[in-house]
Amino acid sequence: MNDLAHVAYALAQPDHRPILARRRLAERLLSLFRADFLGQTQWNPEKRVFEKPLCYNRDQRMSWEFEAYYQHCDPISKHIRTRRLATSTYEVIARGALERSEYYCDFLQPHGVSHGLDQYLFEDGKIVGDFRIWRKSASFEFGRRERVLLGALRPMLKNAYRAMPSGEALEDAVSGHGLLAVAMSADLRRYICSPALIDWIAHQDDISESAFKNTVIAAVRGRKNTARFQRFDLRIGWRNVAAHSDCAILCTVIPRSQGGGLRYPDLTRREKQVAALVAEGLTDREISAELGIAFWTVRTHVGNSLRKLGVRNRTELAKRAGQLP
Repeated sequence: MNDLAHVAYALAQPDHRPILARRRLAERLLSLFRADFLGQTQWNPEKRVFEKPLCYNRDQRMSWEFEAYYQHCDPISKHIRTRRLATSTYEVIARGALERSEYYCDFLQPHGVSHGLDQYLFEDGKIVGDFRIWRKSASFEFGRRERVLLGALRPMLKNAYRAMPSGEALEDAVSGHGLLAVAMSADLRRYICSPALIDWIAHQDDISESAFKNTVIAAVRGRKNTARFQRFDLRIGWRNVAAHSDCAILCTVIPRSQGGGLRYPDLTRREKQVAALVAEGLTDREISAELGIAFWTVRTHVGNSLRKLGVRNRTELAKRAGQLP
């Protein structure tokens, strides 16, 4: 009751900051829902995408990855958006089906989340945003208590929705992490750039949005692995999917090291183990049996390693595995 009273009072106060930028409020929300992670996005009706994401208690990179890429292959939200009530993940999709999806294997599981609860917010019958709550994979699922609480807070959440992070938040993320920024189909007919990145580029003096897009497409056409800009670099990776896929090519903004080269994100201990077994020629199922982990977990580790090292396939991953510290 103390948490609920605090949340209701805080949401009623005039505050220009996004909900999850208010640390004390976010902590109370976590406590109220016994949750591990919070996220919010804003709907852009013209582009028909969710943008200006913000998360709490997770790497902000997760928000940008969802915005630029994973919202387009999310098997959950398209069902929840048809409902006005707070809805948990497994009310609209079977757990087994979710865990076989790319969205789970390459996005949710690597970030350590599984059980979700979503509340879409509407104004005059039109969607304005999404507020979502997650628990760790090893935790228990959301129940009626949490659904009723989130539904009760819906009017206050809608009224409290303010301006989301601007380009400065993206610049902070770029300075410390690799950041998924662009997704393209293999035939280059579909190009999806993070709206937050577009906003950030608009504040730069050295490059325009069109120049950025043209540089990226030229690099992809030339089958290059990177594209260089004055203040950041772009790592380009190809995925082994059908040519018509909307998400065949992923481009990731990454900071430069002091030596001028690219600073790739470090592999985890498990990812290094999997990469080493890939180098030995083992299949994913053989690696699963060798390490005693699930097949889809192996697929996730392989995908993460390909992305982090900027390589296109298992052959290139095998070559890089021998160079890992």
